[in-house]
Amino acid sequence: MAGRLTLTVLGSGDAFGSGGRNQSGYLVQARGFCMLMDCGVTTLVSLKRHRVDPTSLDLVLLTHLHGDHVAGLPFLFHDFQHAGFRKTPLRVAGPRGLKRRVEGIHRILFPPKREETRRFRAHYFPLRPGRPFQPAGRAGPEILPFRVRHQNAREDFGYRVRWKGRDLAYTGDTGWFPQLPDRVRGAHLLLCECTQNSRGSRKHLSLAELREHRRELEVGSILLTHLGPELAGRRRISGFRLARDGMKILV
Repeated sequence: MAGRLTLTVLGSGDAFGSGGRNQSGYLVQARGFCMLMDCGVTTLVSLKRHRVDPTSLDLVLLTHLHGDHVAGLPFLFHDFQHAGFRKTPLRVAGPRGLKRRVEGIHRILFPPKREETRRFRAHYFPLRPGRPFQPAGRAGPEILPFRVRHQNAREDFGYRVRWKGRDLAYTGDTGWFPQLPDRVRGAHLLLCECTQNSRGSRKHLSLAELREHRRELEVGSILLTHLGPELAGRRRISGFRLARDGMKILV
Protein backbone atom coordinates (compact mmCIF):
# COMPACT_ATOMS: atom_id res chain seq x y z
CA MET A 1 0.00 0.00 0.00
CA ALA A 2 1.36 3.44 -0.92
CA GLY A 3 2.64 5.39 2.07
CA ARG A 4 2.83 2.38 4.39
CA LEU A 5 5.67 0.23 5.63
CA THR A 6 5.16 -3.52 5.35
CA LEU A 7 6.74 -5.70 8.03
CA THR A 8 7.11 -9.44 7.47
CA VAL A 9 8.33 -11.48 10.44
CA LEU A 10 10.86 -13.98 9.10
CA GLY A 11 12.01 -15.13 12.52
CA SER A 12 10.52 -14.43 15.95
CA GLY A 13 12.50 -16.82 18.15
CA ASP A 14 15.47 -16.50 20.45
CA ALA A 15 18.99 -17.77 19.79
CA PHE A 16 17.88 -21.33 20.62
CA GLY A 17 14.94 -21.49 18.21
CA SER A 18 12.52 -21.92 21.11
CA GLY A 19 9.18 -23.34 20.07
CA GLY A 20 10.58 -24.21 16.63
CA ARG A 21 10.71 -20.53 15.69
CA ASN A 22 13.27 -19.07 13.29
CA GLN A 23 16.01 -16.79 14.56
CA SER A 24 15.72 -13.01 14.31
CA GLY A 25 14.94 -11.60 10.89
CA TYR A 26 12.44 -8.96 9.77
CA LEU A 27 11.70 -7.86 6.23
CA VAL A 28 10.69 -4.20 5.91
CA GLN A 29 9.39 -2.95 2.57
CA ALA A 30 8.52 0.55 1.47
CA ARG A 31 7.60 1.37 -2.08
CA GLY A 32 10.76 0.70 -4.11
CA PHE A 33 12.89 -0.18 -1.06
CA CYS A 34 13.48 -3.53 0.66
CA MET A 35 15.57 -4.21 3.75
CA LEU A 36 16.25 -6.78 6.43
CA MET A 37 16.46 -5.90 10.10
CA ASP A 38 18.79 -8.56 11.49
CA CYS A 39 19.71 -11.78 9.73
CA GLY A 40 19.79 -14.98 11.77
CA VAL A 41 20.94 -18.23 10.20
CA THR A 42 17.39 -19.18 9.16
CA THR A 43 16.77 -15.95 7.23
CA LEU A 44 17.66 -17.10 3.71
CA VAL A 45 15.34 -20.10 3.99
CA SER A 46 12.55 -17.89 5.28
CA LEU A 47 12.98 -15.37 2.47
CA LYS A 48 12.66 -18.12 -0.11
CA ARG A 49 9.68 -19.64 1.69
CA HIS A 50 7.96 -16.28 1.24
CA ARG A 51 9.11 -16.08 -2.39
CA VAL A 52 11.25 -13.02 -1.77
CA ASP A 53 14.24 -12.83 -4.10
CA PRO A 54 17.31 -12.23 -1.87
CA THR A 55 18.88 -10.13 -4.61
CA SER A 56 16.01 -7.62 -4.19
CA LEU A 57 17.39 -6.56 -0.80
CA ASP A 58 18.73 -3.01 -0.69
CA LEU A 59 19.98 -3.06 2.88
CA VAL A 60 20.67 -5.34 5.83
CA LEU A 61 20.39 -3.43 9.11
CA LEU A 62 22.04 -5.12 12.10
CA THR A 63 21.21 -4.34 15.72
CA HIS A 64 24.27 -6.12 17.14
CA LEU A 65 26.79 -8.76 16.19
CA HIS A 66 25.60 -11.92 17.96
CA GLY A 67 25.28 -14.97 15.74
CA ASP A 68 21.49 -15.27 15.88
CA HIS A 69 21.27 -11.76 14.41
CA VAL A 70 24.16 -11.72 11.94
CA ALA A 71 25.26 -15.26 11.01
CA GLY A 72 22.72 -15.54 8.18
CA LEU A 73 24.63 -13.03 6.07
CA PRO A 74 27.28 -15.52 4.85
CA PHE A 75 24.46 -17.68 3.47
CA LEU A 76 23.05 -14.66 1.63
CA PHE A 77 26.53 -14.01 0.24
CA HIS A 78 26.86 -17.65 -0.82
CA ASP A 79 23.52 -17.38 -2.62
CA PHE A 80 24.61 -14.16 -4.36
CA GLN A 81 27.82 -15.81 -5.49
CA HIS A 82 26.50 -19.13 -6.78
CA ALA A 83 22.74 -18.91 -7.30
CA GLY A 84 21.28 -15.41 -7.39
CA PHE A 85 24.20 -13.66 -9.10
CA ARG A 86 23.53 -10.31 -7.49
CA LYS A 87 24.49 -7.39 -9.74
CA THR A 88 24.20 -4.38 -7.41
CA PRO A 89 26.10 -3.77 -4.15
CA LEU A 90 24.41 -4.80 -0.90
CA ARG A 91 24.49 -2.21 1.87
CA VAL A 92 25.11 -3.58 5.36
CA ALA A 93 24.72 -1.14 8.27
CA GLY A 94 25.02 -1.43 12.01
CA PRO A 95 27.42 -1.09 14.94
CA ARG A 96 31.14 -0.52 14.59
CA GLY A 97 33.08 -3.68 13.75
CA LEU A 98 30.35 -5.12 11.54
CA LYS A 99 32.57 -5.57 8.48
CA ARG A 100 35.21 -7.51 10.41
CA ARG A 101 32.60 -9.75 12.04
CA VAL A 102 30.55 -10.47 8.91
CA GLU A 103 33.51 -11.05 6.64
CA GLY A 104 35.21 -13.19 9.28
CA ILE A 105 32.21 -15.50 9.62
CA HIS A 106 31.92 -15.68 5.83
CA ARG A 107 35.55 -16.76 5.43
CA ILE A 108 35.13 -19.48 8.06
CA LEU A 109 31.89 -20.89 6.67
CA PHE A 110 32.75 -20.52 2.98
CA PRO A 111 36.54 -20.30 2.57
CA PRO A 112 37.34 -18.48 -0.68
CA LYS A 113 39.13 -20.31 -3.47
CA ARG A 114 42.23 -18.65 -4.80
CA GLU A 115 40.99 -18.58 -8.37
CA GLU A 116 37.51 -17.37 -7.45
CA THR A 117 36.53 -13.70 -7.52
CA ARG A 118 33.55 -12.31 -5.68
CA ARG A 119 30.67 -11.68 -8.09
CA PHE A 120 28.96 -9.12 -5.86
CA ARG A 121 29.97 -6.27 -3.59
CA ALA A 122 29.04 -5.52 0.01
CA HIS A 123 29.32 -1.93 1.27
CA TYR A 124 29.49 -1.51 5.05
CA PHE A 125 28.17 1.49 6.96
CA PRO A 126 29.07 1.81 10.66
CA LEU A 127 26.29 3.89 12.22
CA ARG A 128 26.29 6.33 15.10
CA PRO A 129 23.50 6.64 17.67
CA GLY A 130 21.29 9.65 17.08
CA ARG A 131 22.59 10.27 13.56
CA PRO A 132 19.98 9.60 10.81
CA PHE A 133 20.89 7.23 8.00
CA GLN A 134 19.11 7.48 4.63
CA PRO A 135 20.45 4.65 2.45
CA ALA A 136 18.08 5.44 -0.44
CA GLY A 137 18.23 9.21 -0.12
CA ARG A 138 15.10 11.28 0.45
CA ALA A 139 12.97 8.85 -1.54
CA GLY A 140 13.49 6.05 1.01
CA PRO A 141 13.05 5.57 4.74
CA GLU A 142 15.02 7.48 7.35
CA ILE A 143 16.70 5.19 9.88
CA LEU A 144 17.64 6.50 13.32
CA PRO A 145 19.86 4.28 15.52
CA PHE A 146 19.70 4.49 19.31
CA ARG A 147 21.74 2.74 21.98
CA VAL A 148 20.19 -0.11 23.95
CA ARG A 149 21.49 -2.22 26.86
CA HIS A 150 22.51 -5.72 25.84
CA GLN A 151 26.29 -6.24 25.96
CA ASN A 152 28.87 -4.64 28.18
CA ALA A 153 31.42 -2.40 26.42
CA ARG A 154 29.93 -3.00 22.95
CA GLU A 155 27.51 -1.04 20.79
CA ASP A 156 24.02 -2.44 20.56
CA PHE A 157 21.35 -0.60 18.61
CA GLY A 158 17.64 -0.28 18.36
CA TYR A 159 16.14 1.59 15.41
CA ARG A 160 13.39 3.96 14.33
CA VAL A 161 12.37 3.52 10.69
CA ARG A 162 10.36 6.46 9.36
CA TRP A 163 8.78 6.81 5.95
CA LYS A 164 5.99 9.09 4.69
CA GLY A 165 4.62 9.73 8.18
CA ARG A 166 4.78 6.10 9.32
CA ASP A 167 7.07 5.09 12.16
CA LEU A 168 8.34 1.64 13.12
CA ALA A 169 10.52 1.18 16.22
CA TYR A 170 12.60 -1.94 16.89
CA THR A 171 14.39 -2.58 20.18
CA GLY A 172 16.78 -5.28 19.02
CA ASP A 173 17.99 -7.25 22.05
CA THR A 174 17.99 -5.22 25.24
CA GLY A 175 17.34 -5.18 28.92
CA TRP A 176 15.15 -2.47 30.38
CA PHE A 177 16.75 0.97 30.68
CA PRO A 178 15.09 4.23 31.75
CA GLN A 179 15.54 5.97 28.40
CA LEU A 180 13.75 3.29 26.36
CA PRO A 181 10.32 5.00 26.46
CA ASP A 182 11.84 8.21 25.07
CA ARG A 183 13.58 6.29 22.28
CA VAL A 184 10.38 4.67 20.98
CA ARG A 185 7.68 7.21 21.90
CA GLY A 186 5.25 7.99 19.09
CA ALA A 187 5.97 4.94 16.94
CA HIS A 188 2.96 3.40 15.23
CA LEU A 189 4.37 -0.06 15.96
CA LEU A 190 7.03 -1.14 18.45
CA LEU A 191 8.71 -4.43 17.55
CA CYS A 192 9.90 -5.34 21.02
CA GLU A 193 12.04 -8.19 22.25
CA CYS A 194 10.53 -10.22 25.09
CA THR A 195 12.72 -13.23 25.80
CA GLN A 196 11.46 -14.22 29.22
CA ASN A 197 8.31 -14.20 31.29
CA SER A 198 9.82 -12.96 34.58
CA ARG A 199 12.76 -10.78 35.43
CA GLY A 200 16.05 -12.63 35.45
CA SER A 201 18.41 -11.09 32.95
CA ARG A 202 19.73 -7.55 32.59
CA LYS A 203 20.37 -8.25 28.89
CA HIS A 204 16.83 -9.14 27.80
CA LEU A 205 13.36 -7.78 28.43
CA SER A 206 10.72 -9.72 30.32
CA LEU A 207 6.96 -9.68 30.04
CA ALA A 208 6.79 -8.62 33.70
CA GLU A 209 8.86 -5.50 32.97
CA LEU A 210 6.87 -4.61 29.87
CA ARG A 211 3.61 -4.91 31.77
CA GLU A 212 4.99 -2.70 34.53
CA HIS A 213 6.14 -0.02 32.07
CA ARG A 214 3.36 -0.37 29.48
CA ARG A 215 1.91 3.09 30.07
CA GLU A 216 5.32 4.71 29.62
CA LEU A 217 5.66 3.13 26.17
CA GLU A 218 3.48 5.60 24.30
CA VAL A 219 3.26 3.72 21.01
CA GLY A 220 0.43 2.56 18.79
CA SER A 221 0.88 -1.15 19.48
CA ILE A 222 3.57 -3.51 20.74
CA LEU A 223 4.53 -6.67 18.89
CA LEU A 224 6.51 -9.03 21.12
CA THR A 225 9.28 -11.04 19.49
CA HIS A 226 12.58 -12.87 20.23
CA LEU A 227 10.39 -15.17 22.31
CA GLY A 228 12.06 -17.60 24.70
CA PRO A 229 10.81 -21.01 25.87
CA GLU A 230 8.29 -19.62 28.37
CA LEU A 231 6.56 -17.48 25.75
CA ALA A 232 7.14 -19.19 22.39
CA GLY A 233 4.08 -21.41 22.83
CA ARG A 234 1.68 -18.66 23.91
CA ARG A 235 -1.12 -17.68 21.53
CA ARG A 236 -2.14 -14.38 23.12
CA ILE A 237 -1.11 -11.99 25.85
CA SER A 238 -3.47 -9.24 26.96
CA GLY A 239 -2.31 -5.76 25.97
CA PHE A 240 0.29 -6.96 23.48
CA ARG A 241 0.51 -8.66 20.11
CA LEU A 242 2.63 -11.77 19.68
CA ALA A 243 4.86 -12.14 16.65
CA ARG A 244 4.82 -15.38 14.72
CA ASP A 245 6.96 -16.52 11.84
CA GLY A 246 5.35 -15.48 8.55
CA MET A 247 3.22 -12.70 10.05
CA LYS A 248 2.79 -9.66 7.79
CA ILE A 249 1.75 -6.25 9.16
CA LEU A 250 1.09 -2.86 7.56
CA VAL A 251 2.63 -0.13 9.71
